[in-house]
Amino acid sequence: MATEKQLADAIYQHGYHVIDNFLDYQHYQALRTIIRSMHEKGYFRDAKIGHQKSAIYDSRIRKDQIYWLEETADERAIRPYFAAIHTIFTALNRSLFLGLVDYEAHFAVYEPGTFYKKHIDQFATTQDRRVSCVYYLNDQWREQDGGELVLYDKTDLPLVTIQPCANRFVCFNSELPHEVRTTQKTRYSIAGWFKTRALHFNHPPDFMQFTEQALSEPG
Repeated sequence: MATEKQLADAIYQHGYHVIDNFLDYQHYQALRTIIRSMHEKGYFRDAKIGHQKSAIYDSRIRKDQIYWLEETADERAIRPYFAAIHTIFTALNRSLFLGLVDYEAHFAVYEPGTFYKKHIDQFATTQDRRVSCVYYLNDQWREQDGGELVLYDKTDLPLVTIQPCANRFVCFNSELPHEVRTTQKTRYSIAGWFKTRALHFNHPPDFMQFTEQALSEPG
């Protein structure tokens, strides 16, 4: 796994970081088995867009299905993932002074022909999502299978295209626009967000400006 400095530098300088072989292979395989089994048993529901009570279904924008995860779930196979997430969480708080207090996540399934159009994860009214995370559970993924994550910079220019390969973890600034391109075969992942306390803003703060101020503080 990346060092704390590599992680913090990449998020600060580029807005994202990719970690391959995120979990031990047996833990990756266990999670992949669980998500496939739950999908086959019909546990997933169509994802919505929007925030809380205002959220709606809109298949023109996103067509994935999700199942929300709880860290306290009885399923033991999920625990190594949350343990690794705690390491990332602590590193980002310690290095970038983000004030993170929570993490939320769900399993996500994209069936062939599905996608998620360009969007941002941050809600303008609360600004509590600071860093977005995706962990991929796809064996033998090929370029022709599609389903890539595309990140854009704040001027809307393409920043990076990331293949949803097995045991790959991606974290990025939640203010960056991004999309999931149409997938050609079933695509499994865990999507999550590191969060601060929810606040309400008339003019949402800038992530990089906040980080520059934090990095300039002594301590």
